[in-house]
Amino acid sequence: MPKLLWIIGILVICAGFDLLWQSRHEIKFWLVAYLAVFRAMLRQQESPMRVFPAKEAASKRHGAVRFLLGIGFAFLLGPVLIALGITLMLHPHL
Repeated sequence: MPKLLWIIGILVICAGFDLLWQSRHEIKFWLVAYLAVFRAMLRQQESPMRVFPAKEAASKRHGAVRFLLGIGFAFLLGPVLIALGITLMLHPHL
């Protein structure tokens, strides 16, 4: 059972990285958009939200669920399963 949890944890991490790889274009788009807003705020412009590409974001970007699942699988659920498997291997009397 502990080895199975460890293997499932590795597979979940791989699935999370695959989801993140599939959403790499959305990640790049949002990073560029937020950096543009941040630069506008640093330059003390009147309204930094004019820099934000809202029309393109609303019409083309629908990868938020894939991104959040990828983050959750790769950095939360997978490591928890691996830690649980290692804990069960080290304490066989539980």
